[in-house]
Amino acid sequence: MGSLHTPLCDLLEIEHPILSAGIGSAAGPDLVSAVSNAGGFGVLGISGMEPEQIRRLIGRTRELTERSFGVNLIIGEDGSDLAEEDKQLLRDEVATAADARVAIVLFWGDPAPYVDIAHRRGANVLIQVGSVEEAKTAAEAGVDAVIAQGVEAGGHVKGTTPIWDFLPQAVEAIHPLPVVASGGIGDGAGLARALQLGAQGVSLGTRFVASDEAWLHPAYKQRIVEATAEDTVLNELYDLWWPGAPHRTLRNKTLEEWEAAGCPPAGQRPGEGTSIGKLGISSGEIIDSPRYGGAGTPKPDFEVDIEYAPLWAGESVDVVNDILPAGEIVRRLARQAERALAEPPLA
Repeated sequence: MGSLHTPLCDLLEIEHPILSAGIGSAAGPDLVSAVSNAGGFGVLGISGMEPEQIRRLIGRTRELTERSFGVNLIIGEDGSDLAEEDKQLLRDEVATAADARVAIVLFWGDPAPYVDIAHRRGANVLIQVGSVEEAKTAAEAGVDAVIAQGVEAGGHVKGTTPIWDFLPQAVEAIHPLPVVASGGIGDGAGLARALQLGAQGVSLGTRFVASDEAWLHPAYKQRIVEATAEDTVLNELYDLWWPGAPHRTLRNKTLEEWEAAGCPPAGQRPGEGTSIGKLGISSGEIIDSPRYGGAGTPKPDFEVDIEYAPLWAGESVDVVNDILPAGEIVRRLARQAERALAEPPLA
């Protein structure tokens, strides 16, 4: 089975312990199927979608791959703060995906209300967490695996400590439950290191942003390739629609103009209330994408300067140096990791 095979591979029915993160609408059927067809585990971004939309996306993905894959859903900082209609939508989303026999990957909140819904339908549940305490709570809730997110991650970040410190702590705290490492990992060396520290796999977002199949603007992908870790900033600037959620992005015009203005608070920021382009939302509606909006990731049809949009990116940009087909990314990571694990340890 090879040196990369872990119990997570058996759980998810995959060849390589490599997950692509469900990075919103950028993680569509093309990306997900490419990752899964290469032996990894692709994850669809479906948060906020109605059940019928979810069924269509899952159906389209199944047309492209016979392999297993998952879906990503955002719970919210605290499920108790969600309106009842939002709670019901989330329950319906979980049930719809689980009925289709795909794994549920949750983020940012308590998984407990959703684990039984998925398990009754035969689906696995994973949740991304940012602390040992969260990992323990998730384990007690009955999840099938935990994704430990380090502070190096791109996009919205629950992690507050480096992944290489957090990972072994999480592994020890919830053993033998599988732990997947996320944040700052973008090559085979990172995958090998994670496995050596007890992880059973890795979940990668930034590396798959720079893939042919990611539904994102080419200029955004190129920025990922050209950036270094020092070009990423952990901030809370893109807080419209999701306040109080730290995130890591690349430096761009929005950030620079805000810093030049003295970092004013919300309501006093440069260009606040202006549109940076058009944005398609999960309902299918096209709306204005406001500056500082957390959902304004530049898609291929984005017609305004992408430097005013949030360019989500993790510190793994240091090792992401090319735009490749997603399947080749999976295969390359696996080859690199196998070589790294076969090398004798340094004296």
